[in-house]
Amino acid sequence: SAIAPRCAMGSGSSTPEPTIPESTDGFGVRVTSRFLEKLRAADESPATEVTMTGADRRALIEAAYNEGAGAMHAKLVEVFRAEQEKSNARLTELQDRIERPGLEAVAAKVQKLHEREYRAPSRDTPCEDERGECLRCLKEHSGEPLRCADTVAALDRCAQAVRKVHLQATS
Repeated sequence: SAIAPRCAMGSGSSTPEPTIPESTDGFGVRVTSRFLEKLRAADESPATEVTMTGADRRALIEAAYNEGAGAMHAKLVEVFRAEQEKSNARLTELQDRIERPGLEAVAAKVQKLHEREYRAPSRDTPCEDERGECLRCLKEHSGEPLRCADTVAALDRCAQAVRKVHLQATS
């Protein structure tokens, strides 16, 4: 990763500040000129016995960045999981509040229906006698259906009367 020079706006200096570009996982490190001056001062001090090359310095900064990014990622995952657990617990609580009364009401209605044991009202078949007489006549005179004209007409009159009563009742 290359160090790109950047000028800090409003800093009052025209000296560019080297930075390490942001990584693809959303974390970035900014190296200020003040930090670099401290590093140079430490390198130039007579008490310092260790000398670092630019590549060593870059490798050290990159290792610190990677270690910090990994730790930050682990902490963010931990925080996210804790928040997700809280959210799931709250969601479960809300679902219970909503579903419990509805389920209890349905169970009560089903129980009432079972207690009542609903049975459809039975109705007598209208014109049952006329229908039976007509069928008997047609079976008896299977080759001559015109002989049953009177019984068929009686069934028709009965059916008309039932229709008329039904229409009056529904209107």
